[in-house]
Amino acid sequence: MIFKFKNIFVFLFLCNACLSISQNSVANSKNEDEKVAQLLDHFNNGLYKKAYQQAHALLPTFKFGKSRTNTYLLLAYYHNRYVATDSSIYYTHKALENKHNVSDSLGIRLTILSYQLLALNNKNKGLYEESKNWHIKGAELSEKHNEKNLYYTHLHDLASAYVTLGETKEALELFEKCIKFSDDNEIILGSYINLGAIYSSLLEYDKSNSYLQKAKAICEKDGFRRKASVNILINLGSNYLTRDKDKALSFFYEAKDISFKNKFYNLELNALGEIGNILFNQNKDDEALLIFTETLVKAMQLGNLNIEMNSYLMLEKLSSRKKDYRNAYNYGKKYYQIKDSIDNSITEKEINRLEVKFKTLEKEKTIKSLQIENLNKSLNIKKKEADIERFKLQKTIIAKQNENQVLQLQNGVKKRKNEISLLKEKEAVKAIELDRERTIKYIVLIAFFILLVPIVGLLVIYYQKLQAQSLVNLKEKQINEQQVISLKKDQELKLIKASVRGQDLERKKIAQVMHDSVGGNLAAIKLQFSQLSNHPEKLKLIYRQLDDTYEQVRNLSHNLLPKKIRENDFVFLIKEYVKTVEEASQIAINISIFDEVKINKLNKILQNELFSIFQELTTNTIKYAKAKTIDIQLDYLEDVLFLVYEDDGVGFDTSKTTLGIGLTNIKNRVENYKGVLHIDSKPNRGTNINIEIPLKA
Repeated sequence: MIFKFKNIFVFLFLCNACLSISQNSVANSKNEDEKVAQLLDHFNNGLYKKAYQQAHALLPTFKFGKSRTNTYLLLAYYHNRYVATDSSIYYTHKALENKHNVSDSLGIRLTILSYQLLALNNKNKGLYEESKNWHIKGAELSEKHNEKNLYYTHLHDLASAYVTLGETKEALELFEKCIKFSDDNEIILGSYINLGAIYSSLLEYDKSNSYLQKAKAICEKDGFRRKASVNILINLGSNYLTRDKDKALSFFYEAKDISFKNKFYNLELNALGEIGNILFNQNKDDEALLIFTETLVKAMQLGNLNIEMNSYLMLEKLSSRKKDYRNAYNYGKKYYQIKDSIDNSITEKEINRLEVKFKTLEKEKTIKSLQIENLNKSLNIKKKEADIERFKLQKTIIAKQNENQVLQLQNGVKKRKNEISLLKEKEAVKAIELDRERTIKYIVLIAFFILLVPIVGLLVIYYQKLQAQSLVNLKEKQINEQQVISLKKDQELKLIKASVRGQDLERKKIAQVMHDSVGGNLAAIKLQFSQLSNHPEKLKLIYRQLDDTYEQVRNLSHNLLPKKIRENDFVFLIKEYVKTVEEASQIAINISIFDEVKINKLNKILQNELFSIFQELTTNTIKYAKAKTIDIQLDYLEDVLFLVYEDDGVGFDTSKTTLGIGLTNIKNRVENYKGVLHIDSKPNRGTNINIEIPLKA
């Protein structure tokens, strides 16, 4: 059995991401660093879904490669946690693609962690050769850059891969090395468990049990290592396979139950496989068929090709034994299809490796050809130097020829002087003409300024009118706002009066029912009691009248609930109400509800109280907060109801503000159910309200 340590990888990943945030002090990326830090904080505190949703929302907004890299790696760990292997592999490769934008030391750590994730995901898919290759790459890179913890983590999982591939000797050496030199208790514990499994496979049960006992002691000392306990149980069961199959079955069933409760899906598959093999060897075909069918379904859900293939093989054998040859043929066909797909994937990797070698050889050839070209270029340079010397000689010859030409030019200069004197006379005439044109331009400019002054005056008067008009518009706007506020108050008063009238009518209706039905029944019962001594046979009649009165009171209390609460699902009502508020107020409302089925099954009275709380909170936001967005999250987790309500409005100072009637009503409703209300708000920072209601209480 192979023992894994995802918690260590998550911890190392968080350390790496936090280091990358602290080392980058560039102002433009500081905001992105804070957002990534918040994502990691959510993930580290167990808010995996929230971290996942925010990561997807923030990814398109990130401009820096470092932020995208850390976010991709977080998403890879999220999918690895829930055994979504293909998604985890995809996001790991995306992180590696963005790695070139991260500094060298951090880029190395990120690469090592990415290799670790790729190895784990390939192991989950049953591609052990591929997993081994990634572990070897990670170990080599860790040792080269002195990353001790990461080195022994890769070394431990590489040994686990060796075990799966049957390379026992190499696995023993690596596990012993981890125990001797690693400082990490998790790695030491895993090594003890795996050594126990290896010696069990070698039929050295005493050695196996000694290592397993050491592992068990570490688990008992810690008290929270359920996954390690499952591995120990599976290995102990394996040790008893040849000596006491019933005891082995009890170990495997216990391991299966713990794995199922704690969602250790791969360990559960291993335990189911062992149980199925024992039942198969005991000729309990019907029980074995059920076990391997369950194993097949779960292996297909997890994408574990190796266990899926083994399940098809065992189902083929069981069908053959039961002489169901048609199903045996179908199971065998599917077994070989999966086996061929695994072999083909390994072959493709080998082809890619050969292709890389071919490309490197081609590059070496091009380098050699470039070297030859460089030699030819150096020879050409020498030839050019010789040509330059020849050119210099030609220059001296040309210089002598130029002396004769200079004499000819001097004669030409005299002629040009005469031409220049003529040109100067022409320029003087042109200067007189330019002076006349300038005077004309000055006259035009003066006329323009004379016209400009009245135009400017008109513009000033127009501007003053605009200002006066804007003041009038502002006053009209203020008057309109006051009218709107007064209209809102009138509407609120009308609503309150309508509510009071409705309550009065309801009270009259209740009083009438109490007087006509319940009061009449009680009067009749009282009369029957007065005659009970003379007519004891009327006791049964009294019981019937009491039952009838109880049923009337029960129906009356039930009818007090609003009709919409009694006749509709609560989640539907909340979403309809949110939609109505959005359309009326133009506020964007984001709502998330989990587990909708359980919430719909809550007590109707509690649902009515929750609906009132929703109405009060949204009404306060619309009236006072001036918010643009509201985020609501309602979760039913572990018999506790969580309500988180956030808005981005103006907020208020909780230390200086007393609770109004609305919030006081909410507080009383929550305390009636022994719940907790927490309000977090500051001016210009919005309001955050958290409510927790224990449903058991």
